[in-house]
Amino acid sequence: MEQTVYIVSVVFTCLALLIIPVIFITRRLSVHLSFKNILRFIKLAASQLDNEEENDEKGGTMDEEEKRRRLPKHVAIILDGNRRWAEKRGLGTSEGHQAGARRLIENAKDCFAMGINTVSLFAFSTENWARPEDEVNGLMALFEKHLRSEMAFFRSDKIKISVIGNRTKISKSLLSLITEAEEATKSYEEKHLIIAIDYSGRFDILQACKSLAEKAKNGLIQVEDIDEDVMEKELMTNCSEFPNPDLLIRTSGEQRISNFFLWQSAYTELYFPNVLWPDFGEAEYLEALTCDEGTYVVGEEETPTGLLRELMPRHVAVIMDGNRRWAERAGLLTSQGHEAGAERLLEFAELCFKLGIETVSAFAFSTENWGRHKIEVKCLMSLFQRYLKSKIQFFQSEQIRVSVIGNLEKIPESLLGTIKETEEATKSYKPKHLILAIDYSGRSDILHACKSIVKKSQQGLIREEEVDETLFERELLTKCTEFPSPDLLIRTSGEQRISNFLLWQLAYTELFFSPVLWPDFDKDKVLEALISYQRRERRFGCRI
Repeated sequence: MEQTVYIVSVVFTCLALLIIPVIFITRRLSVHLSFKNILRFIKLAASQLDNEEENDEKGGTMDEEEKRRRLPKHVAIILDGNRRWAEKRGLGTSEGHQAGARRLIENAKDCFAMGINTVSLFAFSTENWARPEDEVNGLMALFEKHLRSEMAFFRSDKIKISVIGNRTKISKSLLSLITEAEEATKSYEEKHLIIAIDYSGRFDILQACKSLAEKAKNGLIQVEDIDEDVMEKELMTNCSEFPNPDLLIRTSGEQRISNFFLWQSAYTELYFPNVLWPDFGEAEYLEALTCDEGTYVVGEEETPTGLLRELMPRHVAVIMDGNRRWAERAGLLTSQGHEAGAERLLEFAELCFKLGIETVSAFAFSTENWGRHKIEVKCLMSLFQRYLKSKIQFFQSEQIRVSVIGNLEKIPESLLGTIKETEEATKSYKPKHLILAIDYSGRSDILHACKSIVKKSQQGLIREEEVDETLFERELLTKCTEFPSPDLLIRTSGEQRISNFLLWQLAYTELFFSPVLWPDFDKDKVLEALISYQRRERRFGCRI
């Protein structure tokens, strides 16, 4: 009997030691106490314990400030699914948007309670003007209503409000309210709510480019001075101390950025839950923040078999990630992993072309990759040269056009010669087009285009009002292809971010993330990605 009492007391003590901290944490983070959240808390605690142990092994200790740094400083959200949420409940569209607006305020409060500094919300895209007039008017009235009703809260909780976007179409009453909210909260620092209304990532880049062209014309800046820092000061997110989101969440299961932050999302972690926005609550935030290993991989639903040729993407881009990990797992050298990755690329491209896909873009070597070990970089440059040299006859026999995009200034002369030889030998072929990105950076591509436009503006070759998306795209490195914007981007190895690849070009691209390492991304995996693509409804921002 005594032994039973002892065991019961031990069990209850252990439960108390677990549940009491959980209750404290859930209240502190404004998260409901539930079994699901208890499991998430355990996972978060275990992850932090592992990090602390790793830190201790390195001879250091992690203080509270360091722990806080592990939270994202800036979370951006694409609020998707209001209308579908309303339809499922037999409600009107306006009621779905009202539920979404209430969720917006609640979730912003939750983020700030967790210690996140900046929250950006994609409330209304430029493309949303194409919706029915009564829906647009209802949304504008909703923005007014909530800005006015929450003004006292923003002040009492010291939340800075910024509204970014093209304000030319905004009503005078809403514009006046925006100005009032921004003016009343501009001195607050710890909490920043950015609301994007009539915002477009491409428009943001274009207005920055036009501003730089005007400054160059007036002698306020030299073209050679235009770099990433200068560009970021011209973007609309210059209102924030943390302009680039650490985490971007898009609700409703759609996997694309929809022309939201393009430049700013170069290194952002992406998370695509299948939850509609009005249902995305406290527990879902905790899930987003505690996904394994800092990546945000959402599983695909079961897909049907078979592909429709008429629904095939015209341009597929791929971030070939996982060669080194594949080699490590197989007990091979890093160079052997890259060799296997190169072979997989050729198989991948061949399959895509057979299926009727006309353009394949592969992120072979990023500008950031120069930071790798010198031996690995040298091996990669040698591999590119051998690969291109040995495949020229194959490209010719299969009539595949090859283009290499990137900076190329640091590329060894021998490889540069082979690139020119390959491009020259295949330049007349259509429709198969293989684009290899070597020493490529999406931001550098945008800067290169911007500098070119600024120079032409200085020379009087173009006027400011002529700078639009079409003109800008003609200055990007992807002007080499008939289809510069990929329909589908595939990234392997479980990482879920764009890593500064085709930023402007990915505005409306469908994204597919696979946990499979690149050398293992075989025909079945390619078909899985294409089936997933064909199941999606592409709307280019015109409907939620």
